[in-house]
Amino acid sequence: MSLKPSEKPPGFVPVNGIKPQILKNVCEKKTYTAHFWDGPGPLVICLHGFPDSCLSYHLLIPELVEAGYRVLVPVMPGYEASSVDPEGRYFPTDLAQNLVSWIDRVGEERAHLIGHDWGAVTAWFVAARYPDRLFSMSSIAIPSLPGGLKALLKRPSQFLKSWYMLFFQIRGLAEWSLQAKDGALVKALWRRWSPGWQAPEQLLDAVLESLQSADSRTAVLAYYRCLFNVFDAEHGRAMKALKTRISVPTLMVCGDRDGCIDTRLFEYSLREQDFSAPVELYRIMGAGHFCHLEKPQLFHSKLLSFLDLHPKGARKLAGELARHMG
Repeated sequence: MSLKPSEKPPGFVPVNGIKPQILKNVCEKKTYTAHFWDGPGPLVICLHGFPDSCLSYHLLIPELVEAGYRVLVPVMPGYEASSVDPEGRYFPTDLAQNLVSWIDRVGEERAHLIGHDWGAVTAWFVAARYPDRLFSMSSIAIPSLPGGLKALLKRPSQFLKSWYMLFFQIRGLAEWSLQAKDGALVKALWRRWSPGWQAPEQLLDAVLESLQSADSRTAVLAYYRCLFNVFDAEHGRAMKALKTRISVPTLMVCGDRDGCIDTRLFEYSLREQDFSAPVELYRIMGAGHFCHLEKPQLFHSKLLSFLDLHPKGARKLAGELARHMG
């Protein structure tokens, strides 16, 4: 599949002379957008979380491109008007299926998948349901989901940290709160989740821009509302997926000062019976929920070494063979 260059995505610049492209993926009358940097190596997909945007990976992208990877950074479903689902269906299994459609869109069989927050939740479900489509999975700030429910029983204080999930069930008020007082709630969440770190204004502005639309505010809140929609058949399929052993090499990264997730949940949720492939936990000291932005050098070094351990994509192997023969 040939990919035609498009206009430069806001906030992104050419990396090593490689201009970013905007790709569109049309599915069931909804149009999804992703930022793409081509290269000779295997595909790496980066998924952002809440409340965040694609710019969450603005520091990582140059490192991946320099290493030779193809890089795809999708806008998560609902974070743009064209991808809003009128029925508000954003179950983790739906998000996982959407991610697989992106792998198909760029003509690859497999990809390295990196996710932060809700992007990481999505990554866990892709690893559980579509392991044959991944080289590896990296979860930032979200512990192992298969062992997560039992881990919560050991750290019930996490329910207090997750107060916002219940607040987001209040329709109307929750939507209003995301844009009230110049996004005060969004900014407060960033401060509390990464204490002692000042988020760049450009990142916060990008988040607030994506939440300007009332439909998008309802859509991003629907992620949390679907978690509580226990009578929907899709919820049952999601719970079943959590019983699947993870057969994809997995890296979990967390900050020891995370104000959103009790970092002890990472150890408590890490159970041998939940994995049939290598799994590793890497804790970054002095970092919070946005550890990939707070301590980028540590994060990049660990991630790149992890990616390098696992099978190379067909494009990179073909390139190496061509160089060897010519």
